[in-house]
Amino acid sequence: MPAEASERRKKYQKQLKQGNCPRCGAKKKKSDKFKYCEDCREYFRNYNDEISAKVNKKRKTKYNLRKKNNQCPRCGKKLGKTYKKTLCSTCLDKQYRYNTGNKKPVKRTKR
Repeated sequence: MPAEASERRKKYQKQLKQGNCPRCGAKKKKSDKFKYCEDCREYFRNYNDEISAKVNKKRKTKYNLRKKNNQCPRCGKKLGKTYKKTLCSTCLDKQYRYNTGNKKPVKRTKR
């Protein structure tokens, strides 16, 4: 595989023009509507699944640890003992603005 991005791009374009898979160079059918062959597409699907599983496991562990320590699971800010909600007020406000599409600035409180 060429080291330079421009060389990789040229190889990619050449493979496509010849009707081959740009990743492995395997010949594809003319009726195939995808750029990559079935083997490469399967590789990409599995690769993303593996990475996602690792990331999700780390996120879930971090989330549960923060909840256990009475912290906001998103930002890690310490929550009061009498605070009933899972997220801190700042993160709740951000989530509310995201869900409603309201882009008003948040009033910050002293920490």
